[in-house]
Amino acid sequence: MKVPLNWLAEFVEINAAPEEIAANLTSAGMKVEKIYRTGEGVEGIIVGEVDAVGEHPNADKLSVVRVRTGCDYISVVCGASNFKVGDRVPVAQPGSKVPKVGEIGRRKFRGVPSEGMLCSASELGLGDDHSGILVLDPKTIVGTDLKQALGLGEAVLELEINPNRPDAMGLIGIAREVAACTGAGLKDFSATIDFKVSEARASDFVRVEIQDEAGCPRYMARVIEGAGSGPSPAWAQQRLILSGVRPISAIVDATNYAMLVTGQPQHAFDMDRVGGGKIVVRRAAPGETLISIDGIDRKLDPEDLVIADESRPVALAGVMGGQDSEVTDSTNRVILETANFETRSIFRTSRRHALRSEASARFERGVDPNGVDLASRLATALIVDWAGGNAAAGSVDVYPNPVERETITMRPDRARALLGADFSTEQMTDALGRLGLKPENDDGAIRTTVPTFRVDLKVEEDLIEEVARVIGYDKIPTTLPSGSNRAGRLPDTEKALRKLRRALIGAGLYEAKTSSLVSPADLEKIGLGSNAATPLANPISRDESLLRPSLLPGLLRSAALNFSRRPGAVRLFEVGRTFHPNGTEPPVEKLRLAIALGGVSPQEWHSPEREMDFFDLKGMVEVVLQTLSVRDAEFEERQEVLFHPTRAAGLFAGDGTRLGVFGELAPESADRAGVPARFSVGEFDLDALIALVGAPLPPPEPSRFPAVLLDLAVVVAEKVDTRSLLNTARSAGGPLLESVRLIDVYRGEQVGAGNKSMAISMTFRSPERTLADGEALQARNAIAKAIEQNHGGKVRA
Repeated sequence: MKVPLNWLAEFVEINAAPEEIAANLTSAGMKVEKIYRTGEGVEGIIVGEVDAVGEHPNADKLSVVRVRTGCDYISVVCGASNFKVGDRVPVAQPGSKVPKVGEIGRRKFRGVPSEGMLCSASELGLGDDHSGILVLDPKTIVGTDLKQALGLGEAVLELEINPNRPDAMGLIGIAREVAACTGAGLKDFSATIDFKVSEARASDFVRVEIQDEAGCPRYMARVIEGAGSGPSPAWAQQRLILSGVRPISAIVDATNYAMLVTGQPQHAFDMDRVGGGKIVVRRAAPGETLISIDGIDRKLDPEDLVIADESRPVALAGVMGGQDSEVTDSTNRVILETANFETRSIFRTSRRHALRSEASARFERGVDPNGVDLASRLATALIVDWAGGNAAAGSVDVYPNPVERETITMRPDRARALLGADFSTEQMTDALGRLGLKPENDDGAIRTTVPTFRVDLKVEEDLIEEVARVIGYDKIPTTLPSGSNRAGRLPDTEKALRKLRRALIGAGLYEAKTSSLVSPADLEKIGLGSNAATPLANPISRDESLLRPSLLPGLLRSAALNFSRRPGAVRLFEVGRTFHPNGTEPPVEKLRLAIALGGVSPQEWHSPEREMDFFDLKGMVEVVLQTLSVRDAEFEERQEVLFHPTRAAGLFAGDGTRLGVFGELAPESADRAGVPARFSVGEFDLDALIALVGAPLPPPEPSRFPAVLLDLAVVVAEKVDTRSLLNTARSAGGPLLESVRLIDVYRGEQVGAGNKSMAISMTFRSPERTLADGEALQARNAIAKAIEQNHGGKVRA
């Protein structure tokens, strides 16, 4: 927000330099972005009068303008068309300097010489409007230096207003802040508001009906008859320009002027273009449209709040008026709207139509409904003063549920404890009083009545913050927090996750962090439909329209990108949350671990170059189980759409709970994901795994006695799985069997169709003595017999 200090001085005493005021405001949390003085860089520019406007012989969009500069005339080529003969305009002659352009010289445009330029407000640094030439007050004397004519040199503060401070979107609010942080006195201007009133009443001309009280808590309408067209006073236009608002006409400028003072947006309707003299505040009907003031035909959404007459919408409430009801040069009777609209409704409408205005910027923050009358009276007085006419007596004010002031009690001891500063009760009371909060002593506490324009003050801590910023954050000493000295500790889950990350990185994996948002195409790559994910209500794009139900889409996307940049090996893991639909309730979040690896592993000192496969991933899963000390888990062969039919496995707890699934991608799955044919992925339920975390096993004591190693090959039916065969061997091996593992599987003519040969390696050892060969052979034979009985296996010769 831009605040001209000379204008601000009408509402608060200015007894300090602009730099000091800016420093005080910034220290109090009202950040001043910069200070600039109007007319900086303007040199040699004078006031000229347009004498004639002719067509450019070689360009359709340019014109040749004859300008009187006093006793002389010059010819200027110009691209703007918002002026006419007789208008006073800023003229930069050769040798003069324009802030946004530089030094002006003689030039030719399409063969026609130009002896200078006509300047816009933006080029002069007087505002943001660059759509046309700055047209000056017709009473300005031709040939006068522009700085003198406009009174340039005024200091302007540019402030960044916090979203929770809508009261600071007007000069009155800024004046309160200056008074609070500098001790300056406020000036009451409301008593000076006065205007002519006719014998007719506003209710004789206009009726107001609010159909959506939640969207419009209050609507006030006033009527001005006999208002004429024409510009607003030059001094008012100058103030609008310095505040970044383009002057339009006396009536429109009056509403904008009052908005900049009070922070309350207002809108003027041509009463003769409002059907039936009736204002209806409602939601848009399906299929309704509105041509807004900017000339765009907008298709309205049923969620849009509109201002309508008896038959059609005439404005997009709180955002922009309609072209069919705006005031024009022929307007004679005005309906002045001063209303209050619900913040979220305005925010959504503004975003939906990609339309942001000075009004919507204020309504989105929240405007005080009890400030409506003051703003309405001020705008009415300005319209009557600048455009003539008389105001109808009274107003039509629909305010079904008036907002009352709230009372908050602040305990001085609580404030001192939170701030760490020994401020006295009197200091705190004074600080709150300087903000206009009317504090009172209530049995040692400070009871404060909060004005409705301070929507950010809700609880005791808000008042304590106000005390701190008004007295000054620099007045709060540096102190150490009190309390017992207790060492912090990590939750068990976080400790387990840190341990797991270290282990996987140590095993050669790299941790990835991918987006929680995925697209329907990402889910199709892993065999899931969009119904498996939770859609976003307002997605940025289709590529980020769903909350991920799995970590694999993001990890596969990262793997494919890595392979496209540098073919070789990819070894990634990710720990993150997934989101699963839960009907109409918020999605269920789950903590997951995903691993992805594949490609050619480079040659190391301990292993040759080779292609990574399913067993590399299985080894990583075993690292996870060992790191978390999960002992009650088993592998089971699985067949799922995403994976190769014979190279996938599930991980299950002893009670049957599914802990995860992993394997090599099926060829078509790998092709869709853009990764090599033999690429392995897995995803695991970390919540379930962490629930199984056990105490770490102590490292085994090395045995003093040697082991006996024996192998056994048995022919079994194809349906016999590895897990059941090894469980049989462990049960039959007795106390001497230390370990057993599968070392080979053979299928071929020698074992017959429908059969396979499974070779296992067994380690036998006694903790007390050296075993004789016969003891180990006896245990081996017992295992062979058990396999024959339980699985129909036959020992191969």
